[in-house]
Amino acid sequence: MSKKKNSELKSKIEAILYANPTGIELDRIAKLCGMGSKGIVKNVLLELQDHYDKRTAGIQICQKEDKSWCFNILDDHTELAADSARPEIDRAILQTLAFIAHQKGAKQSEVVKIRSNKAYGHIEQLKKLGFVETSKKGRTKFIKPTTKFYEYFSVTEEELDEQFEAQPE
Repeated sequence: MSKKKNSELKSKIEAILYANPTGIELDRIAKLCGMGSKGIVKNVLLELQDHYDKRTAGIQICQKEDKSWCFNILDDHTELAADSARPEIDRAILQTLAFIAHQKGAKQSEVVKIRSNKAYGHIEQLKKLGFVETSKKGRTKFIKPTTKFYEYFSVTEEELDEQFEAQPE
C-alpha cells in the first residue's frame, strides 16, 4: 500500500474511532473503509496504536475485551477529561438510570411513581442508548440495567452495591 493510501486509511480509521466512543469491531471498520482485507486494517490500527503510544498522547487506541477498537483517555487524564466534558445524558435521565441501577431493576410503575411521568420518556431514551432493557411483567414492564450500562460506567454489580451501601440514606 502506498504511503498516501496508508495515510488516508489512518485518517479514516481515526474518524471512525472518534465517532464510535464505545468501540467498533474490526470487521465494521474494514467495511466502512471499503477494505476487503481485515489484515491490512488491523495492521494500520496497530501502527496508529504505536504512534499514539510513542508520542505520549493524552489518548490511546486500544482493543477492548470484546475485541472492539476505540480511543481511550489515559488514566492520568481521566479526571481532567470528565471535568471538562459535557454530559452525554441529561441529568434527569441519569437520575432515573441511577434509581433503576440502585434497585438492580425495577417495575416501570415504580420508576414512574418515584421519578414522575417523565420517566416514560427517560426509559425510552435509556433503551435507545442501550443502558436498560425491558421485559413484560404483568401489566407493567420490568426495567433492568444492561451489560452496556456496566461497561460504559466501568462498574460491576458488586462495585455498584458497595457504592450505594457507602452513601448515607
